[in-house]
Amino acid sequence: MNRRFYCDARTEVETVEGKVRGCFVNDLYYFRGIPYATAERYRMPKPMEHWDGVKEAVTYGPVAPTVRKPGVKGSYSLSSQPLFGYRFWPEDEQCQYINVWTKNPDPSRKRPVMVWVHGGGFDTGSSVEQMSYDGANFCRDGDLVVVSFNHRLNILGYLDMSEFGEEYWNSGNAGMADIVEALKWVQRNIERFGGDPTNVTLFGQSGGGGKIRTLLSMPAADGLYTRVIFQSGLMNIAGEVEDTAVRRKLAAKMVENLGLTKETFEDIRKVPFEKLREAYLAAEEYYAEQGLRTTPALGPVKNEYYLGNVMDVGFTEHAKKIPVMGGSVQCEAALGRVWHPYDLPAEEKEKLLDDYFGKYKDELVALFEKAYPGSDVMDLYYMDFETRIDTTDFMDAKEKFGAPAYNYLITYHLNYFGGMPSYHGFCLPLVFGNTEYVDACNEPDCVALSQKMHQAWINFATYGDPNGGDVPKWEPYKSGKGGTMVFDKKCEMRYQHDKDLVELMKVAGDYPNAFMAFMRAKAK
Repeated sequence: MNRRFYCDARTEVETVEGKVRGCFVNDLYYFRGIPYATAERYRMPKPMEHWDGVKEAVTYGPVAPTVRKPGVKGSYSLSSQPLFGYRFWPEDEQCQYINVWTKNPDPSRKRPVMVWVHGGGFDTGSSVEQMSYDGANFCRDGDLVVVSFNHRLNILGYLDMSEFGEEYWNSGNAGMADIVEALKWVQRNIERFGGDPTNVTLFGQSGGGGKIRTLLSMPAADGLYTRVIFQSGLMNIAGEVEDTAVRRKLAAKMVENLGLTKETFEDIRKVPFEKLREAYLAAEEYYAEQGLRTTPALGPVKNEYYLGNVMDVGFTEHAKKIPVMGGSVQCEAALGRVWHPYDLPAEEKEKLLDDYFGKYKDELVALFEKAYPGSDVMDLYYMDFETRIDTTDFMDAKEKFGAPAYNYLITYHLNYFGGMPSYHGFCLPLVFGNTEYVDACNEPDCVALSQKMHQAWINFATYGDPNGGDVPKWEPYKSGKGGTMVFDKKCEMRYQHDKDLVELMKVAGDYPNAFMAFMRAKAK
């Protein structure tokens, strides 16, 4: 194979803020680690001032620090590396960096733009956390320009310090403000990388989808995107609806733990992040001992900037008009190699289901077998309904405004430890066309599924419609009728096939909370 590389004047681009130098490898240009904003602690971000000379954009910038060291650094998650393909990167509070992939930074080309918003809730993650996040194959296969970026998280991005001064009025949404600033950078500069600022698709998984949903009720984001894609990200995240009083109590206790007052609060900017982290965790522990629920207590804060959960307050006028695509995986709760009961004898599977679902078991099994004939009943043990039902509720609300909405569900099983159902994060290598980065996905049927999904995402980003090429006929979602593209070895449209199943799941005891507690215990 002929390979090429250069990094010189030919890979330089003049942005509005100044010149950057990326690299050319084989057939693509990449620009990594372009600073898009600056921000003082707990204050709103500002665009970069113009610089002289050339900034090197040859490697990813630092990622946001984390309060709870990410689970990916634990032995459990590392044992699940074949399912994820994690990558670790240096952390720094100044984390506002953006990355761009393009075939050619020619301003006359006007290619569609895809902007990736990373997962990890509002707490962890980064644009480089998983190798699957590499945007090169979208450029190669779809002639798109791809963008990703880092932004503030956790106690730097979503801690409400508004009581400590007017300049901190939006500290509880600083992470979302960073995202808006990154999207403004795209509007100012993406044409210089060969992109079309009037054709921008946001896509994100898990917390990335949650952040995109947050944008839909933020007037500050209007006009910065053309369409959106949610991947396992339309969950009613607790952090979004947490009582503001809880946030402020935590913030005040953290400040007290640091020995600061309202009069000396400015000194918080001098405190090393590790001490901030310790003070915050101590505040959480203090209130937990008093019986106050504090976790998760970090997420966007409802105010004049963020109007609230879009399902409660409605879409902005801009958001009403945009096409959407969204879906989930069948077994969101199977977060890696936790436990695999698929090779158990039938009588042991029966006992597990009896113990777990009690009086609901027989009816749930019957509804499951009707919805998924031929599937292993142990899928029911991992079955997600929260994300699935929240996604269809969102589709019902959005579809009525007239813009097309497309729903999907992934039900594929990997040949991993006796059977691995579609788990939270499984969509990533499939969508990006990067199955080679996730070892367990390197089986022929999975690669074939990736080709279909990858093409559908390219089509939607280009035209606002996922249909075309090898993508099976995908009909828009309709309220009252539904309509879900089921992605598996055989892909097909199905209509409310699991409606009765997920409705019963909603009343089958304290299912989601109990199940997640069980899964976390297994992960230790």
